[in-house]
Amino acid sequence: MDASKNGVAQETIQNAVRRGSKAMSKQEARQILGVTEKSTWDEISQRYNVLFERNAKSGSFYLQSKVHRAKECLEALHTERGQGPV
Repeated sequence: MDASKNGVAQETIQNAVRRGSKAMSKQEARQILGVTEKSTWDEISQRYNVLFERNAKSGSFYLQSKVHRAKECLEALHTERGQGPV
């Protein structure tokens, strides 16, 4: 993970803790990333990279954070199934 992605991850985690917000649903995460239940981890990861970089260029930190939270949600799900990142 490069420094900018790591910074967004830290900020997202800190904001979620401060707000006490509930976790993102799997359905919302899939909608944000534009993937389905049948998408592989590689497809999810590729979609995340495209959306994250697109929002980095347009300067939308809010959307970048949503994309990152969606990836985290689905990463946990795929890791539980033994299909996520190594």
